[in-house]
Amino acid sequence: YLVAPLQVLKEASRVLKPRGKVHILFSNRLFLSKAVGLWTGADDIDHAYYVGCYLHFCGGDYTNIAARDLSTRNGKQMITGDPVYVVTATKKA
Repeated sequence: YLVAPLQVLKEASRVLKPRGKVHILFSNRLFLSKAVGLWTGADDIDHAYYVGCYLHFCGGDYTNIAARDLSTRNGKQMITGDPVYVVTATKKA
């Protein structure tokens, strides 16, 4: 659980080489006592949007911000197991 996501992502950008990639994986499972209010009242699409916004607004000079659903699905496209998502970005050259 990140309590200072903007600062953490800015620091990640500082240590990344130009064109380095950051991948942030998350599930929709959470402990209500640990998660911030913004996260607890949102759905999976909102979560991906928030992470993308953190990357965009942290001052880390990220580009190519994109989200993907990595959840395992059965033949009927129903998620089996825990849903998993990733938001990726690249540090500018």
